[in-house]
Amino acid sequence: MVNLLNISQTGRTAPKTAFSSIRASFLAALIERFEAQERSAQPLLNRVGITTAQLSDPYGAIPLPLFVAFLEAAAEMTDDPFLGARIGTGLKAADMGPVGLILSLSASVERGMTRIARYVNALQGGTQSQWIEDRDQFVFSYRIADGSIWPRRQDAEFSLASLTQVIRDNFSSRFAPLEVHFEHPAPDDPTPLERLFRAPLRYLQPINRLVIARPDAIRVMRQEDQGLLATLERHVRDLIGEATPLGDTTSAARAVIDANLGLTAITLDRVAAALHLGPRTLQRRLAAEGTSLRSLLDALRHERAARLLEQPGARVGQVAQALGYTDPTAFWRAWRGWTGEAPSTRRRN
Repeated sequence: MVNLLNISQTGRTAPKTAFSSIRASFLAALIERFEAQERSAQPLLNRVGITTAQLSDPYGAIPLPLFVAFLEAAAEMTDDPFLGARIGTGLKAADMGPVGLILSLSASVERGMTRIARYVNALQGGTQSQWIEDRDQFVFSYRIADGSIWPRRQDAEFSLASLTQVIRDNFSSRFAPLEVHFEHPAPDDPTPLERLFRAPLRYLQPINRLVIARPDAIRVMRQEDQGLLATLERHVRDLIGEATPLGDTTSAARAVIDANLGLTAITLDRVAAALHLGPRTLQRRLAAEGTSLRSLLDALRHERAARLLEQPGARVGQVAQALGYTDPTAFWRAWRGWTGEAPSTRRRN
């Protein structure tokens, strides 16, 4: 059975949290790790337009485009294409704020991720994250919602590397994901990232993902301090408000498709199970909202295909596979139906 553990949105937003933003305390921790390499972050902050005043308030918000631009500029300045991932491996649970502490104090990775999945999207506005159980594995997916924020390779590698490191620090130093997926093209030499994650890497994927073996996720490592965890969760709710279910079936179904696209087959039974609905009930609700599962899947594939075909080195067959097509010809026909042209035309343009 597929179980989507995070289909929620924020019911109330704290006054200091801006849309498409990241908390200043998180960027401050990142800057501390950057300057530990004996480099000054101030020229980079000046370059992307982040002020000292913005960093002085730990609960202030840094616009997400500026955060992404800072990471990209830092990699360029240091001539280190893996800078985001390297800094991510230096972060601790406390650097992630209360959600990091909630994860680190949980009995298992699964319990911790299930808890923080309710809050992470609201704490870092403008991003989409899901925590999914799918048979013998769990999947954490992450992407920046705004497609115009590009390039964003450093943010993706930083985000997945920092989560991997927190799991190693607090659960098992030998932890390694089954697979790591990135939406950007492969670097010239992916070996440093392969060594860092100790896992196979897949590039030009619809979304960034960590695929985790079920035994690694559910293994109980400690007895929980329920009082402390409840206090931390209350603190997070005070910051962002209560997480409430998505208001319509279309949005919830789209979230399931988005997190599973190219990873598992998108079927009516799977999506209905993730939403704890019967297949006929899901069909009826989507129809009442003027759509269908097929329409949602086609729209999302079109959206992701347009982005992937623009990436350097992308091949039509590779994009088709990433979007869950077993036959590249089926993708070719779908793209032709959407746009009236062949996928190769989009690649050339």
